[in-house]
Amino acid sequence: MQRAIIGGILIAILTSWMGTLVVLRRSSFYGDAIAHASLTGVALGLLLGLNPVLVAGLYAVLISLILPYLQKHSNLPTDSLLGFVLPFSMGLGVIILSIIPGYQPELISFLFGSVLAIGWADIAVMVAFSLLAWTIIKRLGKKLISASFDADYAKISGISVDRINVIFNILLAITIVIGVKLIGIILVNALLVIPASTSRLFATSLKQMFTLTPIIALFITIGGLIASYVLNIPSGPTMAVVSGLIFLGGLVVKKFS
Repeated sequence: MQRAIIGGILIAILTSWMGTLVVLRRSSFYGDAIAHASLTGVALGLLLGLNPVLVAGLYAVLISLILPYLQKHSNLPTDSLLGFVLPFSMGLGVIILSIIPGYQPELISFLFGSVLAIGWADIAVMVAFSLLAWTIIKRLGKKLISASFDADYAKISGISVDRINVIFNILLAITIVIGVKLIGIILVNALLVIPASTSRLFATSLKQMFTLTPIIALFITIGGLIASYVLNIPSGPTMAVVSGLIFLGGLVVKKFS
């Protein structure tokens, strides 16, 4: 449980940063596709005897770099490309897992998350990825926000939006993979999007949104982990339900306030 709490805190902080940018960009489906694509990375890691979270991270980053290239050269809309990536990578990951003896039960934990599945090696990978993401965000935070909030204004201001978008895609891939083992591939996007969407209901400025989102994310992850441990239910679905209830509560408060 201690390892899960540490991982949950790391995930909550990082997803709150990136989730705010995702909501501003209206790119939640993009995050969902990257999350599902990471299953192939998990499967390859298990097949090769490597850390599955690390391999999933590398695979997700690769997909995040390939997607903009395909979009630029195929003349297809983003949602069409994401509609290809999601089922293809998900199917490929399941096929690889199905041929690995003894790993079929682990498919459920990777899909929906598990408190007991978190090891110290996973924590080490989470810390490394979190430090990398935090360093990049600290150096390029204003440019990331500007490009997310108003890309045209960012270009006029001299910001290389294409370069910032590549960096954003890499950070998003890293963020999603960090949460895969704890929250699950199916549900990790909920923690990425719902806290930021909830804070947007009440925030009157970007500063308030960036402040409120981590608080909500921490409440969801810690509360969800404790509930899943006490009730002996999967951590990912528990956090998804908690986050959904908080969002619905926010809608009610907003409507009648």
